[in-house]
Amino acid sequence: MILALEVLGILTMCTIMFVSIWGFIIMKQMLSQLKYRNYLVEKLTQYMYFLTKKDDGSLTKPDNNKKE
Repeated sequence: MILALEVLGILTMCTIMFVSIWGFIIMKQMLSQLKYRNYLVEKLTQYMYFLTKKDDGSLTKPDNNKKE
């Protein structure tokens, strides 16, 4: 009976270690992807901001080069 409990305890510890290690690896990969996605979103928002600034600047400045 004691031998069965010891074997069950060892199996439980091995299972918990296996799940913990894989959980850590998966969380690390998810964090990496989240950082990359945030980087891409930041670049996209900067690009959109510069585009709108560029459009606003061209709308507010009079065009003196037009021939009438």
